[in-house]
Amino acid sequence: MKKALNILLCGILALTITGCGSNEAKEAKEDQKDYYCETGTLKGKNCETVEIEEAVATCEDDYKLTDGKCVKTTTANATATKTCSDGYTLNGSTCVSNETTAKVATKECILPQDLADEGFTKGSLNEEGKCSTSMCVKYRDDMCMDGVIEEYEPTTVNACPSGTKEIDGKCYKTSKVKTTYSCKEGKLSGSKCTITDTKEVTNTCKTDGFTYNTESKQCEKITTTKALEK
Repeated sequence: MKKALNILLCGILALTITGCGSNEAKEAKEDQKDYYCETGTLKGKNCETVEIEEAVATCEDDYKLTDGKCVKTTTANATATKTCSDGYTLNGSTCVSNETTAKVATKECILPQDLADEGFTKGSLNEEGKCSTSMCVKYRDDMCMDGVIEEYEPTTVNACPSGTKEIDGKCYKTSKVKTTYSCKEGKLSGSKCTITDTKEVTNTCKTDGFTYNTESKQCEKITTTKALEK
């Protein structure tokens, strides 16, 4: 019985060893085969062909392709800051002095009502210190009476001197407002802010089957076929 069991085990072992040896020999034979490609590059037992085309750079709406970047330029009103010189305060669109100026007595040619009713125009001071006027009315040549001139006494009034402005009954010196502009965002250009926004381009492939390669920055299409045996 023991002898028969030994014979059986030896047979099984021999069969197993013979089978393993057969598979190993087959794989070794396969590895010894030579492969080649008529076109493309040999990759193991396959041939790999790579087609290349230039990628198409595109930008979002409102962006323009500029020097390889997507650029959008917009403008906005700059922030205006109005200031006055020392001693002056901003009043509306004018700088007025912090101190008042006294009114001065001046002579004005205030046309009497009776002369106005007759068609005389506002007079002006002559060398004698009187007001003189004529019957000529602007755009009404027919109202001129052969250069007839009428004289009347000027009216003395207290008024703000030249270079001042009357505000609430008082006289103030005035000066121009200084306006400066600034931008919270963008670059100042006059009274406008030029804002530039830059984004990376989107690269796409124009032909179906091609894929953009971020390393080569080109569109590639890879085709794999079985290699030929020598």
